Amino acid sequence: METIGFLALLWRIQRRTLEHARPCLEELGTRPQHVFLLAQAARGKRPGEIAQTLHLPPPSVSHLLGDLEEKGWIERRPDPNDRRRLLPELTPEGRRRLEAARRCLEQASARLLGRLAPEERSTLLSLLARLEEENG
Repeated sequence: METIGFLALLWRIQRRTLEHARPCLEELGTRPQHVFLLAQAARGKRPGEIAQTLHLPPPSVSHLLGDLEEKGWIERRPDPNDRRRLLPELTPEGRRRLEAARRCLEQASARLLGRLAPEERSTLLSLLARLEEENG
């Protein structure tokens, strides 16, 4: 398979999964970008690390974090290791929204992955994880 075909396939699978999840996410008042940021904030990542992990420009991450802060889903607190920086921290409502959004995404991905036998799903996820490894 050529590179463009491979990338297009991954892109279409991601888009289809998010399309299936969209109605559920909309009921929660959120978008996929918010879910990905909430998940990174839950891991204690700084905005710069979030930008790097999600391959987004830092200003976009700042804007999205502002959206989450306005919704009351995160608070920005001083970084204990560097008081000049702010760390996004999930509020209790942010944690509830993240867990609910994860369920939306799990249902959507189960719809696609359900076409595969359990051992096929396991192999697929293992192979994708190997491809994603930083040192690969």
